[in-house]
Amino acid sequence: ERTEQSNPEKVSNKEVVTKLGNKSINVLVLCAGAGTSAMLANAITEGAKETGATISASAGAYGSHYEIMKNFDIILAPQVNSFYEDIKKDTDALGIKLAATKGAEYIKLTRDPKGAISFVLSYFD
Repeated sequence: ERTEQSNPEKVSNKEVVTKLGNKSINVLVLCAGAGTSAMLANAITEGAKETGATISASAGAYGSHYEIMKNFDIILAPQVNSFYEDIKKDTDALGIKLAATKGAEYIKLTRDPKGAISFVLSYFD
């Protein structure tokens, strides 16, 4: 299982549809104050439109996620590496995937909507 610092290949629109089939993926992007997470959530939403992926993304602040995290398939946690282990316990208990990003990787994903979709898909078979 991957946790950070990956460089997934960009996927084509056809590959996105093939990989997802009839599934949809709900992504929660979680950060300390919901500001930086909104940037990545927006990139994922834009990437989903560009690729036809049935992926939706929401932004949230660490600490306010406990009641809602059960509604998501994966949690992306940029800028909260200090809370990673705590979040991991929660996601493992709920059977949710967790992905962390660090500085440069996070910035790259916010500027590359299709790359953000590739990143999310890389956590699903």
